[in-house]
Amino acid sequence: MRPDVSLIPAPDRSTEKRVPLTPKQRAQLALDQNGRCGCGCGERLDHAREGTIDEHIVALALGGSNDLSNRAIWRKPCSAVKTAKDMAFIARAKRRAGETCQGEAARKLQGRGFGSVSRGFDGKIKLTRKAARTQAANDGAASSSNREG
Repeated sequence: MRPDVSLIPAPDRSTEKRVPLTPKQRAQLALDQNGRCGCGCGERLDHAREGTIDEHIVALALGGSNDLSNRAIWRKPCSAVKTAKDMAFIARAKRRAGETCQGEAARKLQGRGFGSVSRGFDGKIKLTRKAARTQAANDGAASSSNREG
């Protein structure tokens, strides 16, 4: 029903505008589908109970067209699932085309860092091992400079 994602071209910014179906076109599509959902689930189209939507088989943003050969009448629950999948495919195509960062360089995420103190099991606050080593090194350097002077 849907082509493989690797076969879908990168989205073209000059996509067609969505054109609604005329009542005559809707009726013709429903007849062509024998009154069944276009997704292939086999459920009957019942507009009064759950509603129907005219779907593009290949989304316009993925290179589809408004031709009747690319349209089908779907039940609303089936259409919601297809739309969610289409949005994921469109986002993937945009990432592959490099359109998501808009020319900005990717920024490295900055961590929160770690403090120089921690709380021990006895509840007392003490220096972390790294902070203790740094302080000892600084103390050693300060005492050696006092001896030289």
